[in-house]
Amino acid sequence: MVRAEAKRKKTHGNPSNTAAETSKTSRVSDLTAELNEHVFQGRIFDARVTALKLKSLRNEQRDAAEVDVELISEVLDQADHVDQLLHDLHSDDGWTLAKESKGVTVHYRREAGTSIHTIRAQTQFHNFEPKDFTKLCSLFVETECMPKWFPGGVMNKADVLSWHSKYSKVIQLHISLDLLPFLSSRDAIVYGNGYHLPAQNAFLIRSKSTQEDTCRYCEIPKAAKGIVRMDTESIFFVQLLQKDVISFKMIGRDDLKLKYIPAPLLNHISQGHLPYELMRTVKRTIKNFEGSVWDKKMKERVDYYKEIEDKVHVQLEKWDKEGTNGASDRLGYGAKVSKKPVPSAKRSKSILLSVVVALVAIITIPLLFAHHRSMSLNDMVKFKSVMKLLENEHFRRIISSTLTLMLSLASMRKVIKLLSSNNTLYLNI
Repeated sequence: MVRAEAKRKKTHGNPSNTAAETSKTSRVSDLTAELNEHVFQGRIFDARVTALKLKSLRNEQRDAAEVDVELISEVLDQADHVDQLLHDLHSDDGWTLAKESKGVTVHYRREAGTSIHTIRAQTQFHNFEPKDFTKLCSLFVETECMPKWFPGGVMNKADVLSWHSKYSKVIQLHISLDLLPFLSSRDAIVYGNGYHLPAQNAFLIRSKSTQEDTCRYCEIPKAAKGIVRMDTESIFFVQLLQKDVISFKMIGRDDLKLKYIPAPLLNHISQGHLPYELMRTVKRTIKNFEGSVWDKKMKERVDYYKEIEDKVHVQLEKWDKEGTNGASDRLGYGAKVSKKPVPSAKRSKSILLSVVVALVAIITIPLLFAHHRSMSLNDMVKFKSVMKLLENEHFRRIISSTLTLMLSLASMRKVIKLLSSNNTLYLNI
């Protein structure tokens, strides 16, 4: 009792201590509210500043139960990650040029521990109005509508499991692969976050899948029977460069968990057709926006999109006062797409790669028929399902040889196109 009374006097007997504790509690409460508002509005770097203040206060007041430690940690991790993403978007460190054509530049990067490359593509949209910036953002905000514009028709559905802040969601993507009939459908549980970056006149949208079965925002559904849960990460960067010029950049890496399809084939597709098709699809969707499902969504969420458009007008007014026309390339952001042709050495390497693929096909195509002869039709009929076919080594080799043949035909077409576009090519061997 004596010890309890002493503790009570220590805590409540000194008015100055009580006032100080109350002041700290009030400060924590104010900063927490400020942090939540920054997070809700997608202001990740402002949120980081506030999170660091809260972290400092918690270190001083270790028993401050009202400090959301998990949120502070999440904000700091996200801010550091966005810093790294901005570096990856605007720096050529570690990137290799894959192709440059029709105003679109594609790079790839090898990653440790995987044979699947990370792809970066960038372009610029000219003669755009401020509202077009908002339209472009709507393609990624309206998640349920993404299958309507996503290239290749591979995305069947996108379900929003949680929309817990203005620019943050948890999404389940449903992917259908029609390349070969024996491929199972895929799905992915994706954390999607949007960030307003006023210093860069830009919005950054980042989505990354998780293999965890728990989430602080919602319940995570288990993959349905026969569905393979894949890994995916995408970054989309929309930046206002000038009054009528918008820069659009993306980084993506998709591991579809395709065990029997060679990684070089997947990398070849991801560095060639897909980035260009995505850019074309985005531009075509914006040009045909009136009356579209995104146009209707924008009218349903007038205040939401007006806020984004107002931020564009604020920047335009700032440029008018400064007497400038745009953001140029300050801080290394908004780098323009190079108009220089791909060097002959790069083109030579591309031809050499295509020739190598063709030679591999010439060697492996006979295996197609050899293994086919060793696997009779009766043997194939005995299998009860296509999945059991995959357990057969001969069948897997047939599929691999077929895919190699498909790749070789595409590669030879590329060789012919390159040879026809240049009268003389020098091979640097």
